[in-house]
Amino acid sequence: MPDGAISQPQAMTLVLPAAAGEGDLRPLVRTLRTGWRWLLGGWLGGLVLAVAAFWLVTPAYTAAMVIGPTARVGSAAMGARVPTLNGRDSAGVAEPGAGDESLSDFARYLELFGSGPVADRLASDPAILHALFPERWDAEAGHWRPATGLLPAVKRGLLALVGRQDWIEPDGDRVARALRDRLVIDMLRSGPMRRITIRHADRATAIDLLGRIAAATDTHLRSEAARRSAAQIAHIKLRLGAVTVAEHRQALSDLLLDQERVAMMIGVDLPFAADLIQPPGAGTLPDWPNPAIVVPLAGFVGLVGAGFGLSVFHAVRERTTGAGAAS
Repeated sequence: MPDGAISQPQAMTLVLPAAAGEGDLRPLVRTLRTGWRWLLGGWLGGLVLAVAAFWLVTPAYTAAMVIGPTARVGSAAMGARVPTLNGRDSAGVAEPGAGDESLSDFARYLELFGSGPVADRLASDPAILHALFPERWDAEAGHWRPATGLLPAVKRGLLALVGRQDWIEPDGDRVARALRDRLVIDMLRSGPMRRITIRHADRATAIDLLGRIAAATDTHLRSEAARRSAAQIAHIKLRLGAVTVAEHRQALSDLLLDQERVAMMIGVDLPFAADLIQPPGAGTLPDWPNPAIVVPLAGFVGLVGAGFGLSVFHAVRERTTGAGAAS
């Protein structure tokens, strides 16, 4: 063989190595071509299952709202709650801590939206409980009942085996769990605004529920800020009655003036922690689940599943036939 000649020409090309006179993909293509009926059946089966699921699943509406941090300046703003007109930074009076440890009201709003103490506040409203857990509320009898169906019955049986029982009447923790599963908070264009969405089978209920959660969160933060401000005002007044040094009394008087201004701004009937950029709203038609996405995807999954099963079947049959011939 001359120098520089390639002993295996196929090693430098994309040609698949021959196996029994055929390329590796030829048996697969032949299997799929001869089993087109199975492929068609898998595709149709996926479509049928998707359509059946749409008839069994209750469609839902998606209510959405857009919020942002409360504006401090501008014609539509609430104004600064913390006064800074006396020549010093008074932010530490209303919200103590170093700059990297401070937490804005808007961050608290997002963290408490539908959870923690806000969920406890929502749990005291029967209308919200009935909207979140309709399958557990018996309107005719006027009381809560265990969930009906096969899966809830299996769950109750498993809990009974370990000496436990399923919950019946919802509380704040159950409300927080339900909202955590349904609420979605998305960032808009990497800015401070957030879009909050929730799904429900009834359009009016979805819109009303989102508005109630937003109002309860803002009310909780407002009441907490008022409580902190009132406590600081009471403490400063108590210290003023005991301090006799003129310089100390002047400093306490300045602090008292600041806190009284803060308390006055907290009482303004405007959004406290989050401005409502876009009020809660929903489409006139249910948007979940989306047939335009689910049905074609189910057909594709059925097609791929049928092709995989057909390939496995032929591979097993050829191996069995080869083993029988060798024996």
